[in-house]
Amino acid sequence: MKKTMWVALVLALLLTGCGSKEAVREVPAPSVQKTETAPAAPVAQESPAAEETTLEAFQVEADARVPLEEEILGDYNRAVRIYAWFELTPLADDGTTIVEDGDVYRHVSSAEVQTLEELRMNLRSVFSEELTQRLLSGQEDGIRYREFDGDLYVTGSGREREPGKGTVFTEVEQTGENTYCVNVTVDLVDETDGVVTGMECWSFPYGLEDGRWGFTEFRLVY
Repeated sequence: MKKTMWVALVLALLLTGCGSKEAVREVPAPSVQKTETAPAAPVAQESPAAEETTLEAFQVEADARVPLEEEILGDYNRAVRIYAWFELTPLADDGTTIVEDGDVYRHVSSAEVQTLEELRMNLRSVFSEELTQRLLSGQEDGIRYREFDGDLYVTGSGREREPGKGTVFTEVEQTGENTYCVNVTVDLVDETDGVVTGMECWSFPYGLEDGRWGFTEFRLVY
């Protein structure tokens, strides 16, 4: 009986020891530790570089973008209106005058343009720098606009449209990688009966200069 109890006790101790060793093997090797070391940082580091590349590509694409035909024709119509301020229909005035170098200048009351700098900005929106300077300096048809005490003044009364000019047709022609022409055809009509007797053709170069698209030569066709 004693021998049987002693054998049972030994077996119990052996089983307890095996159980302890098995538990020790299981504890230090949890699979969770591997997932904690999986790095997410490389993804975050790549994002700014990818974003920067995308922005740079967008900027290059925007700078290199050529205008659409309707945009060029829109610039032509705007150029006609602005050029007319110097030749056909001066900017509106309020009647206040200043005499300078023998010329009478009237105070401009237009809400669209109130200073010489604003006038220059309008010109540069559709014309090259050279043509803008020619218009402002009076090389085209005398000095039309001057600034006195920060206010814009205009001289001259403009002119009438040329007689015998009828319908105007415009089309865009690409002449180079960054150069175009707006070709303008004007019907010549008989003033008595309005019958078309011929046509007049003009071509105005339009190109990229200092990051701006505009006309390098221009005039009114009527």
